[in-house]
Amino acid sequence: MEAKRQRELEKELSAALGRSFPGLSVEIAHSDRWKRMAVTFRWAGFADLLPEERFHRLVGELPEDILKKKLDGFVWLELTAEESVDEFLELPRSEDVAPKERDIFEALKKLKFFDALQESLGRSPQKKCTGDFAKSEAALKSAKAPATRVREAKLVFIRHGAYCDCQVLQTVAPALARQYAKVS
Repeated sequence: MEAKRQRELEKELSAALGRSFPGLSVEIAHSDRWKRMAVTFRWAGFADLLPEERFHRLVGELPEDILKKKLDGFVWLELTAEESVDEFLELPRSEDVAPKERDIFEALKKLKFFDALQESLGRSPQKKCTGDFAKSEAALKSAKAPATRVREAKLVFIRHGAYCDCQVLQTVAPALARQYAKVS
């Protein structure tokens, strides 16, 4: 990709994402590591988000034509301001919790997490959902769950396709309950 087109795409991405991600910087360059083009998004707001959350939020803000026509085949890196690529690659991903998923689900049940989340979101979860895991995190923290358990729970939710609190209640909780139903 020629330098002029790279700079134009960087500007286009910055413009498309700037309102939702104030202070975001975008860099496009060929990656020797992956032997193809890479787009690096740097934003301080990524600090408390898991890699898959970062990606999901960015993709949700980009028009389909940019995703399909201009970024197809690119490596995506969503980094905090000071994070290195190697640090980013070492962060946990949803597939990392697969072997522990049943134990994580059982721990969430013991903490009465799903009841607390339901109470927090009320009868119409989508109306009170903020599009993230804020209420899930608050429910886990109020139950005195350690930070590692909070992270593992979010990874399980993502593993099941949820990226917000209402999806946790509507999709993940029933799926996990079915999957790990005790056989009598």
